[in-house]
Amino acid sequence: MIFVTVGTAHYDPLIQKMDELVGSGTIEDKVIGQIGRGMYIPKNFRYFRFLNNLNTAYEKASVVVSTGGAGTTIECATRGLRLVVVENASLMEGHQAQLIQEMSNRGHLIWCKDLSTISSSIEEAGSKEFAKFVTDENLAANEILKLIRVK
Repeated sequence: MIFVTVGTAHYDPLIQKMDELVGSGTIEDKVIGQIGRGMYIPKNFRYFRFLNNLNTAYEKASVVVSTGGAGTTIECATRGLRLVVVENASLMEGHQAQLIQEMSNRGHLIWCKDLSTISSSIEEAGSKEFAKFVTDENLAANEILKLIRVK
């Protein structure tokens, strides 16, 4: 199953493209989508707007397709899920690109830079193992703790 999520925002172009690909038979896997506040309603796959918890969807998904929101990206990468990220550049002046680029460079996700390649990105993700994201050591906090320790 492919799980598509736009988080708490919206990204109709992604939902619409996935709907087209399912409708045309290009994507044959079952698709379930979390469409957030989007206006586009899928015709070819089941969807919901919001859930309090996406754990069940993550556990059942063979591939997660997401926008580049930090919460979803970090959550999926921490679990080592097969993740394809499409940047939603319409949000906050394209702030997602830096995070997506770094996570892609580290092997945590596939960055789909153009919706025309989403199908091949999903196919690639389905046959790849991803490195689990581990938070970098908090160097600033460690230095502060060193300074305030009583000797």
